[in-house]
Amino acid sequence: MQIYKKFSISKKYINFAPENPLFNMHYELCIMNCELKKDSRLRYIDAMRGLAILLVVFSHVTNAYVKFPITNASFSSVYYMMTMFRMPLFFFVSGFFSFRLAEKWTFPTVKRVMTKKFRAQIVGLAVFSFIYGVCIKNWNFKFLWTTNPYWFTISLFEMFIIYLAVALIVKKTGSNLPLYILLGVSFAATFIFNSLTAGYSLLDWAVMIQVKNTLSYMPYFMLGIFARRFESFTWKTVDNQYFKALMILSFFLLVIFYGCRHSYSLQWNLVATAMRFSGLMTILIFFRTYRLWFDKGTPASNAMSFVGSRTLDIYYLHYLFIPNLSFMKGFFYTGPGNSIVAMLTVGLLISVIVVALCLLISAVLRTSPFLASWLFGASMKPAQNPVPELKDAL
Repeated sequence: MQIYKKFSISKKYINFAPENPLFNMHYELCIMNCELKKDSRLRYIDAMRGLAILLVVFSHVTNAYVKFPITNASFSSVYYMMTMFRMPLFFFVSGFFSFRLAEKWTFPTVKRVMTKKFRAQIVGLAVFSFIYGVCIKNWNFKFLWTTNPYWFTISLFEMFIIYLAVALIVKKTGSNLPLYILLGVSFAATFIFNSLTAGYSLLDWAVMIQVKNTLSYMPYFMLGIFARRFESFTWKTVDNQYFKALMILSFFLLVIFYGCRHSYSLQWNLVATAMRFSGLMTILIFFRTYRLWFDKGTPASNAMSFVGSRTLDIYYLHYLFIPNLSFMKGFFYTGPGNSIVAMLTVGLLISVIVVALCLLISAVLRTSPFLASWLFGASMKPAQNPVPELKDAL
């Protein structure tokens, strides 16, 4: 028992572990328990979010040179396979980390959390929107009520306010029913709103506060809440071999079926939602299955986890570095079959460079505790090593 106790606390005792499969199974369970008891980031989920932000940058890079609508079925399937689940994945992880038991919502906790989120998602939004309007749009700020690139932070802040209000009701009533109602309403509102507003322009104020995006992605935020609320059931389900097979096969079949046939009808909204959900689950299954690899602290796993811990920084900064590749528009999707490989190669290479540049700028900004706090919501502590997670990779 003494060896087991030490082993559950530190990995350095692994050299003294007996060659016993049961002992190794206990080790994995201990690591999982330590992760869950620590109120800190799970490394494989951070790495999963790192993949999501890379695909967000990839989507914005390829938007500059892929001609829409895509009429090549195979190209369309690959493109949607890589981009359809990225935002649901972001909101799912955000909901996962936003969950707190109802009894933990005290006034000091609410004040501290809201202060942090206001700084990161409102003050940071205002600062980078101004920089974007000046540097990219040449002092034109019409994008604020048309196609605001920073809509994600607005929607995420609104979702958290809604969740906080419902969580306080749960605390007062002692019943989880309001959370179930919110989950059901969010799914219903997504289908109905997207179907009724297809082809119509929303009012400026509705666009500015991101009503459509908030309603569209609220279900995934709530799924993250429920995944954390019923964590044991979530991981038991995700680890189930039949669930794995169902989600993976569903995702690939829906991607192929969706192809170039999508529209804005209610039926196709259902197909798109099923594809996003199965894609989200497929990515979660993959990272969950290989979670121990991310705990090993290899340079690659450290890099992915570090990128995942800087998603807000990258999200704010990457719009300033997206290159203008309009001269390439129309080349890839009209070319032969290997145009898919060319699109992936060009898009991913440029995306990695953009992410690396954003991390460099972020590291410089975070040397100032004041800027780190007010732009990205970090704690007001001096950063002796702004990239501690990469110390083993250097």
